[in-house]
Amino acid sequence: MLIAVIPAYSEEKNIRDVVKRTLQHTDFVIVVDDGSKDNTSEEARQGGAFVIRNKVNKGKAGAMNVGFKYALKKGADFIVVLDADGQHDPDEIPLFVNKMHEGFDLVVGARRFDRKLMPASRILANAFSSFLTSLVTCTKILDSQSGYRVIQRSVLEKICFTSSRYQIETEMLIKAAKCGFKICFVPIKTIYIHQAQSKINQLVDPARFVFLVVKLFFWRCK
Repeated sequence: MLIAVIPAYSEEKNIRDVVKRTLQHTDFVIVVDDGSKDNTSEEARQGGAFVIRNKVNKGKAGAMNVGFKYALKKGADFIVVLDADGQHDPDEIPLFVNKMHEGFDLVVGARRFDRKLMPASRILANAFSSFLTSLVTCTKILDSQSGYRVIQRSVLEKICFTSSRYQIETEMLIKAAKCGFKICFVPIKTIYIHQAQSKINQLVDPARFVFLVVKLFFWRCK
C-alpha cells in the first residue's frame, strides 16, 4: 500500500488540488494540518484526504512524525512525502515508486539547481548542505534538502527522528545511510515558490542544520 503524508501549515489555497492529484497515484492521503489558522483542514478533506490536525504548530518534523505513525498503523508499505504548497508535482510519484520496486529503501527527488529557476542563495545553501551530508554519509547526496521522497516502511520502523523542523530531511538521509539502507535520487521538476520560503528562518535554520550534521557525524545505527 502506498500512502502519502502531506504536512501542511496555512495552505488553504493549494492543499485541495495537491490532495486530488496525489490521490491519482496513491491509495490513501494523510494531511497533517500543523496548527493552521485558516481553512487548510477543510480544504484537504474536500480534496479527499484524511486529516489529522495538530492543535499547536509542531514544526515540519513534528507533523511528519504524526503522519508517519498513522501511515504505519494504516498498513503502509511505502510512504510518499510531498509539500502542500505545490512545489512538488504529484504526477512524478510513479518515478519514485519505480525505483522502490528496484529494491531501494529511500528515494529522494533531486531538483535542478538553475539560477533561472531558483535564487542563487538557495542554490548555494543546497550545494553546501548536500556536500556536508555526502561527507557524513560517504554517499553521493544530490539534494539533501528535498522534501519530496518515498520511504520504505522498514526505514521508519528502524529509525527515530529528533529534529523539530526542516532538518528532518537531512537527518533521515544520514541515519538511513548509516543503517545501511539503499538510497537513490530521481530528477524532478524545480518548482520554486518564493512565498513558501517565509516559513524558513534564514538565520536559525541553517545554524540548526550545521549543528545536526556535526551531531550525527558521531551517530551510530543500533
